Amino acid sequence: MFTFRLKAAALLLLGFLQVPALQAGTPPLVLEASAKDIGGLSVRFTYKDKELSRYEFKGGEGQVVGAVTLPTEVGASYEITAYDKDGKITNYGTGQVPAANDDGRPRVLAVPASGEADGLEVSLASERIVVTVKQGESNQFNVQADIFDPDGNPVKIDPIEIRWGLTDGRNLTLKPLPDGPKVVLVPNKGITLERLCVTPPEVFACTGNGHCRPIRVCSDPWTTVSAGDSHTCALTKSGQAFCWGANTDGQLGSTTTTACSPSTLFNSDCSTRPQAVTCPTGSPCRFTQISAGTTMTAAIDTNGDAWWWGRGGVAHHKVSATLLGAQQKFALISAGFGHACAISSSRSEIWCWGTNGYGESGLPARSPMEVSDQSPNRVLVPFTFRAISVAGEHSCALGSGGTDVVCWGRNDDKQTSGTTYSQSGQFYFQQFGGLTQIQDIDTSRASSCAALGWGNGVRCWGATGYRNVSTLGTPETVTVGDNHVCALSGQMASCLGSNNWGELGIGPLGSQSSAVPVKAPPPLYSKISAGESHTCGLTPDGAIFCWGRNGSGQVGNGSTGYSVKEPMPVVKP
Repeated sequence: MFTFRLKAAALLLLGFLQVPALQAGTPPLVLEASAKDIGGLSVRFTYKDKELSRYEFKGGEGQVVGAVTLPTEVGASYEITAYDKDGKITNYGTGQVPAANDDGRPRVLAVPASGEADGLEVSLASERIVVTVKQGESNQFNVQADIFDPDGNPVKIDPIEIRWGLTDGRNLTLKPLPDGPKVVLVPNKGITLERLCVTPPEVFACTGNGHCRPIRVCSDPWTTVSAGDSHTCALTKSGQAFCWGANTDGQLGSTTTTACSPSTLFNSDCSTRPQAVTCPTGSPCRFTQISAGTTMTAAIDTNGDAWWWGRGGVAHHKVSATLLGAQQKFALISAGFGHACAISSSRSEIWCWGTNGYGESGLPARSPMEVSDQSPNRVLVPFTFRAISVAGEHSCALGSGGTDVVCWGRNDDKQTSGTTYSQSGQFYFQQFGGLTQIQDIDTSRASSCAALGWGNGVRCWGATGYRNVSTLGTPETVTVGDNHVCALSGQMASCLGSNNWGELGIGPLGSQSSAVPVKAPPPLYSKISAGESHTCGLTPDGAIFCWGRNGSGQVGNGSTGYSVKEPMPVVKP
């Protein structure tokens, strides 16, 4: 006999406003509904136009869960209204309450769409199945099924009464475990996590009455995030690329049909939630780097090839750079207003392409005005590189030794030259008065910043006006928006500067002259990225939170609005 161990904490039953008294012969049932952005569900039971009971459920993580008691009257009707997170009705339907199935299978209540949403199915079952997947060693996946009653209490069930299955068994082998309703999924020979997560299968657990609950094998957490002018892009662990926000210039890398709020310029297309970047022809569809600029986005795929999209078109462009007859591969990339730059895989060259009106592509200004991505310019700076940051119409790079910062391009706000520099032709080398340990660099439309070691904070030059931000301590990374600066120190995020849109993530609006911690949750970030007037952070467990200006959906919380004043989780794709 198997030993069955339950984890009650795995179940989150969301509260309801009213629970009618139980009637004889009508035990409570678990109600479940799943849909993107579902924010709530209103359920009403009636008989001959008389209301018998009403329930109000709140949603979370794309799901609504609760408990209901069905009326005993034969011919009773249901009325269900579904809402999104903004309270907008997405689904509405009525119908007759179905009789119980003889075999105890779940009952399904259909709720048609109202507008552009998909139809919704609401299930009623005598139990709730919770399936959890955790990645173990050697890319194995440990899967467990727990059963709960409508009140959220664990239900004891013999493991042999749980039937397991896979929607696609070509890449995985399912093996039951002897200590409960658990299985382990073992990748077949030669199957990597990246390959498995291209089309991740689902594993499902079913009870004897045919009640099944599937779950995706690959959780595929986020691994990086990049906030641009009015859009944001991110990569998952398997290398999938997603973007959200404004798509006025095709910068999302896929077509959109949803219009932004009327307050947005031209009421243009946008996406308020992550959507997959269309696979560029000739690419493996998996990426290691991505950078959201202003009118464009740039990325590096797993083959080391550089791509960009946007600037008013829908095509994906592959960059072709040749040195001494050899095709170059790339390691790091950054996108700006109309140009982008990438560091070669050897870290010994920087290549730039796109607009060059101010010399931002590394050639003399307007000579030429545009640098082709088929013959990008090799920027002639005499050292190897650790980082590249491009924004607006200027560029900055950090030398691999961590002691040299060089910038070129537009300089009307001294975003390239700064106040203390040495110059060689069109290149400006920053001087920090002996503070030579440089942790990180970042740029925005008219500003540049460097994170300095040994407790020297952040030094900025250009339009920000923050010449020496000592209140940021000794940060590991720095990021700069149009009028705000954020940094990470010990995975704690702090920001200062303008806060008209909530871009500091501290709650109340209003500028801050000294660094203020970003409001929790979450408390820790492994990466932070500032856009024009919004900011995003990646947590150590692979979640993304964003805050600030959201007129184009760039915060990624499934809606548009004036501002988001504190961190909000980006909704799942």
